[in-house]
Amino acid sequence: MSRLQAGGLIGLLSVIVVMVWPALPRGRTGAAPPISRELMQASFASDTRNLVYRWDADDPTPPDARQEALFGFMLQTYDTTAWIPQSVFDGNFTVQVIAGDVATIVREKAGLVLWREHARIPAYGMAPDVTTGGPLRWTVNCLVCHVAEIDGVAYLGAGSKVFDDKWLGEALKRLTADRWASALIRDPEARAMAAHAQRILTSHHHEKIDSLTRGRSTAFAASHVELYMRPHDGAMPPPDAVGRGDVKTPPLWHTAAKMQRGRWYSDGSFHGRVPLMASSMELEKDRSFDSLVEQVIPAIKHEFDTVIRHLRPPLYPYEIDRSLAERGRALFYSPEVGCADCHGRYDGRGNVEWPGVHRDVGTDRARLDVVSPAFIEAFDASPIAAEGALIASAGYAATPLTGVWANFPYLHNGSVPTLHHLLGPPSERPHIFEVMAARQFDRERVGQRLFRSPSMSGKPEAELLRIFGGDRDWFNTARPGSGNSGHNVWRRIRTDENRRALIEYLKTL
Repeated sequence: MSRLQAGGLIGLLSVIVVMVWPALPRGRTGAAPPISRELMQASFASDTRNLVYRWDADDPTPPDARQEALFGFMLQTYDTTAWIPQSVFDGNFTVQVIAGDVATIVREKAGLVLWREHARIPAYGMAPDVTTGGPLRWTVNCLVCHVAEIDGVAYLGAGSKVFDDKWLGEALKRLTADRWASALIRDPEARAMAAHAQRILTSHHHEKIDSLTRGRSTAFAASHVELYMRPHDGAMPPPDAVGRGDVKTPPLWHTAAKMQRGRWYSDGSFHGRVPLMASSMELEKDRSFDSLVEQVIPAIKHEFDTVIRHLRPPLYPYEIDRSLAERGRALFYSPEVGCADCHGRYDGRGNVEWPGVHRDVGTDRARLDVVSPAFIEAFDASPIAAEGALIASAGYAATPLTGVWANFPYLHNGSVPTLHHLLGPPSERPHIFEVMAARQFDRERVGQRLFRSPSMSGKPEAELLRIFGGDRDWFNTARPGSGNSGHNVWRRIRTDENRRALIEYLKTL
């Protein structure tokens, strides 16, 4: 989930995303339909009928208990103190403030995954408060970053690929500012909620927590900021003290592999039974260390034990050439190619014996440098230190390859769009590609398409860089922390035939 895995959205978004959603999807305006826990439980099986996820076949938990745990996970609110009232987006005026029609806001601007089957919740990750009889209010949870749409299908546990945290932050600032809130909100209680959100947005914003590219996260930088603020009376660390290392959101199904080593996130810098560094994201809702210990950490541990550790990768949804895949399997485990030495051994059922290798293979090191002595000092002074240790790593994790077909784009920062490019000569990797094209799957090269429009494929890369090099909707490898070098395995793979065979085998993991 977003608070269990590095690369998840910054916790600030727990009060951001909701501004755009509850009144907007499928053309709805006016009052939202009734919401209660009982109603949502009654329809949960139907509401998740098209959501793709895979549970550990060896888990002895009874099906009803699994369903109950999954329901709680998908509707988790962490007893938040930061809510957005429904009344702030009742009516068409909100759309005018944000600018654009519903399709623009949902698909192009926010980059969220619609929960099309749900009559009351517009998008995965939206969580209503059903514990009080007061005005309807909303927050978001882990699924905002841990559901992805691939070829029109929603996959639970896949890392978000197109989510734009910065755009949503600016939208929320606009809507909760007094100029608009006074026009949108009449109820005094709801007005107070919006004012609280506005204060959080302005008092917890640090320049290093805005991602440079949509679909990437700066969660560890945000953690440093929040852990520093509590013992410093709300003061933030100076900008130069906070590192920048935008990363992609990893899939939840990697949890099963990483449990074997107890090292978490892209660099393995957090050591512990459960990846609790992500709990610090809740601090961005202006919460205290006490609430972190009493409410957030216990909730995350429960989710980890009842849901997260049991998720396995979704099966590849298209045809696989089994003969070619078997040849690729032989290459994968061969001494000459040696993929298994770092990435582990796979049983074909979604499980892996993962060696937990963390090594510098020449990839962009900006994310490694985020874990600075100053960050470690702030961590050690926090209550999370009682649950584990933060230790600077010498390199990134040789990531588990379970469900690798759906874990695109590749490398820790998502700088390589397909397996074909990752396993080929590094000099042939694109220097720019369209982030929003990640909703469409490239079956031939396995990964995301480079562009949404086929007309772009004929344009020289230099022209694309000139036109789109500064656009956050495009990934530009020249940005800080966005380099696509390293992990050069082509010298061992050597031929296109070998590369095709390896890719075919990777589809089966």
